[in-house]
Amino acid sequence: MNENYYIYKLARVEDKTTYHYVDVDMDSGITENAVYYGLTQDPKMRLSKHRPLKGQDISMIVMKQFDNAWEALEHEAHLVAAHYRAFGAPELQGMANSGHRGA
Repeated sequence: MNENYYIYKLARVEDKTTYHYVDVDMDSGITENAVYYGLTQDPKMRLSKHRPLKGQDISMIVMKQFDNAWEALEHEAHLVAAHYRAFGAPELQGMANSGHRGA
């Protein structure tokens, strides 16, 4: 089992992307075209689960790696809050444990 935790964003792109394509940009931050920020231990598997629900024009960008879930969760929440302040709520972002289902 992978012991690392990855923070990623899903962003809309103009072209259909390949089904398991995951980009890595550790210097990446929030962007206006991001529709979701998340946490996973297996980026390719997670993207394959997002694609049928969120669309074929979704690209996954791994933004940061952590060796523990608590710091990863903190970073994910920071990104969502920063995106909300800059651009409004990410289009497909739900709010875990809040009862809010997102768009």
